[in-house]
Amino acid sequence: MGPIDKPLPTLQNIHRDEADKIIQAIIEDGACIIKSFASVGAVERVNADTHPYLEVDKPWKGDLFPPETRRCTRLIARSATAREWLVDPLVTKLLSIFVDKTTHNYYGETRHTYTSNAILNTGLTMRIGPGGKAQRLHRDDKNFHMEHPDQTKTGYKIGTDVELSFLVPGIATTPENGATLVIPGSHLWDSERIPKVEEAGYGIMDVGDCFVMLGGFYHAGGHNLTKDQYRPVHDLSFIRGYLRQEENAYLSFTKEEVLSWPFEVKMRMGYTVSSPNLGFVDFIQPYKYLAGDYDPNQPGDLDSSQELNKAA
Repeated sequence: MGPIDKPLPTLQNIHRDEADKIIQAIIEDGACIIKSFASVGAVERVNADTHPYLEVDKPWKGDLFPPETRRCTRLIARSATAREWLVDPLVTKLLSIFVDKTTHNYYGETRHTYTSNAILNTGLTMRIGPGGKAQRLHRDDKNFHMEHPDQTKTGYKIGTDVELSFLVPGIATTPENGATLVIPGSHLWDSERIPKVEEAGYGIMDVGDCFVMLGGFYHAGGHNLTKDQYRPVHDLSFIRGYLRQEENAYLSFTKEEVLSWPFEVKMRMGYTVSSPNLGFVDFIQPYKYLAGDYDPNQPGDLDSSQELNKAA
C-alpha cells in the first residue's frame, strides 16, 4: 500500500452575517473566506469598471508579477461599487479589531485617548491570465518591515499585525485557474520560519465571496493552468493610519518644486519607493512619475532586491 496523501489545508468558510466567527477564524488561522460578502451584481460591476484598464496594461518585467498578469490601479476612483466596499460595515468592524490603534497619553496631568483609524494601503485589481505562473509565498507586510514573534505556542495576540486585506474574485477561483495559495496558521510563525509550497492549500471561492487575511499571513497568487480563463481579483488592503508622515508633503509642494530638488532631497521627502514596494504611483517610482521619466510599456520591479536570483 502506498503512502496516504496528506489533505491540503483549507480556510474556514463563514457567512458575512457571522462576524464573531469571522473574527475568531482570523485569530486562529490568520485568514478566512467570507461567504456572500458582495452580490454577484456588485462583483460584475467592478469587473466592468476595471476591464478597460486591465486590457491596456502591459506585461510585467520582473519578479513581482508573472507577465500574464494585468493590473488596474486607482480602483477607488474607477469603481463606485468598490468605494462601497471600502466602507462596508463588516470591513469597518474587522478593521476596528485588527488594524485600528487606540493609545493614551498625557498633556501635563490631562489624560488623552487617541484612535488612529485604518486607511487604504492599496486599491487595485490584479488579473492572472492563462499560463500565469504562481508567485512565491510571501507576507504582504514585508513592505512595513514587520518582525513577527513566534506565537505558535501562545496563540495569536491581537495587535501583532498592522495590515488587513480583502480580496474579492471576479470569477469563481479554483486550483486550475490560479486560486490563491494559503497557509492557515502561518500568521503565528516567527520571521525566520521559511514557508514551503507543500504546506499550502487553496483559497477556493465563488463569485461574491471575499478572502480576508492579516498582513503576516503567508500566501501567493496561484498558477493559472487554464488556456482560456482570466482570473481577476479586486484587492482592498488596509494599514494602520499612523504609518505615514505627520506633515503631508504630497499636498504641500508643487510638482515644479519637487522636480527642482536633488535626488537625495526627493528621497528624504518620500518621493522614492521604500524597499521593496511601498509608495508607488501606478507601479512607478513617484519622482519618475512626476517627471514623466518612465516607459509605460515596460512596467517592472521597483526594487532589485526582491528579484529571484538575489533572494536570500
